[in-house]
Amino acid sequence: MLINALLLDPRDNVVTCVTDVPAGSDVIYRNGDEWLSVKAVTDIPYCHKAALTDLAEGDEVIKYGELIGRTTAPVPRGGLVWDRNLYSVPRDYASEYVPEPTEDGDYIVPTIDPEDPERVKMRFWGYKRAEGRAGIRNHVLILPSCVCGSESARIVASQVRGAVNIVFNTGCSDVAANTAMSQKVLTGFACNPNVYGVVIIGLGCETVGHRQLREKIQKMTSKPVVSFGIQEEGGTLKTIEKATRAAREMAAEAAMQPKELCDISELLLGIECGGSDATSGLASNPAVGELSDLLVDLGASTMMSESIEWIGGEHVVAKRAATPRIHNEIIRVCQDYEEHLLAAGQDCRAGQPTPGNKAGGLSTLDEKSLGCIRKGGTRPITEVLEQAVRPTKTGALVMDTAGFDISSVTSMVAGGCNAIIFTTGRGTPTGNAIVPVLKVTANGRTFQWMDDNMDVDLSPIITGEKTYQQMGREMLSDIHDICNGRMTKAEAYGFSDIAVDHVCRFV
Repeated sequence: MLINALLLDPRDNVVTCVTDVPAGSDVIYRNGDEWLSVKAVTDIPYCHKAALTDLAEGDEVIKYGELIGRTTAPVPRGGLVWDRNLYSVPRDYASEYVPEPTEDGDYIVPTIDPEDPERVKMRFWGYKRAEGRAGIRNHVLILPSCVCGSESARIVASQVRGAVNIVFNTGCSDVAANTAMSQKVLTGFACNPNVYGVVIIGLGCETVGHRQLREKIQKMTSKPVVSFGIQEEGGTLKTIEKATRAAREMAAEAAMQPKELCDISELLLGIECGGSDATSGLASNPAVGELSDLLVDLGASTMMSESIEWIGGEHVVAKRAATPRIHNEIIRVCQDYEEHLLAAGQDCRAGQPTPGNKAGGLSTLDEKSLGCIRKGGTRPITEVLEQAVRPTKTGALVMDTAGFDISSVTSMVAGGCNAIIFTTGRGTPTGNAIVPVLKVTANGRTFQWMDDNMDVDLSPIITGEKTYQQMGREMLSDIHDICNGRMTKAEAYGFSDIAVDHVCRFV
């Protein structure tokens, strides 16, 4: 007898089906060593939930041992529990705060043996920078200071081997808070350890001109930085000519920099999910969480973001906090996010989960969050960062970003991540010009159907062939290879997706 559904916690009153289960068939699952079944009274699609007991209107639905919502209508035993009959319950943030001591001592980072054979094995060949972490790439970044410089930047990058560009969609006609965020992102991109040097292209009448941006970057790093303004140079062609010459000279210099053997502590891995379905929370996110724990134990740092997708699971994330102050910062981030949107007359649950998430079996924000947070692992959280801010601590970090995956990756790259691992259930082509983005999925159908985009197949977790712990350890090799230069599929395509969060935030 083969199981076709998973019970994630003995307290759960739903199971998640890992095959399509027609009405009248048995939903078969295990609770410990006990084999159990319930007859499906309706069709239960792949990745969707079946009720294990009769549910009345208003009853709690429990998954992962946590509340994921209340029913809006009666659901019979063996019935389909989905977004049409389940709603998210508002959070009681006030009850989740903990007392903070008058003097909150620093978290003591565990001692890590630099000669640990596992750590020595994870050393990689990278590019040493005068400031901050080593790069695993050595790009010349063609950086527009505003949207009007983006096309010229794209053309310059296309002419120079070793150059990359971003398409920036703002930088002008904006309020002060949005301008500040844009500047954090642009300077953060320039300071990312994967960047050797920067060629800035501006228009000349943007909010922060190319010279001002160049001066800001030069105060933050000793990297070579030059800039040009289209209005000052006399138009697009003249600007492109000068910028291309400068980029070629910089690329020639970059090619002369030798790689050096770097400790794994130089790695800051951003952790992202997008296009999620139920397999994300069941398998790929736990596997990446295991990877995160292994890396942190070896001395690397990891960063989980998407704070709107902590909502419903924020109390679980907060339990990982290294200090009471950090615990309360995590709760406050979620409370502030909801209040920010409510002040604009908006509800975050209107945009989360997305239609694709719901089609993939994620019915409420709480359910999505409880699966989402598993990708951050279990190690103590040592710092809570604002968007696009560089860390001051090491270990397991979290960043307050949107749930919109492109915006979240943008902020983490600006914060200094030199690689991103990206879990998905439904599939996504997302990439970034500055850092490699490794796409992993535990949905076997998605891996086969979108093999052009997927890098790692984690579906053996769903089929029971391997545990998430085993596959988390296997991904150490993938990360090591990428640090040593192996390209991800999105990187080979030259994909670059950028989105800068604004005052009225993405969800």
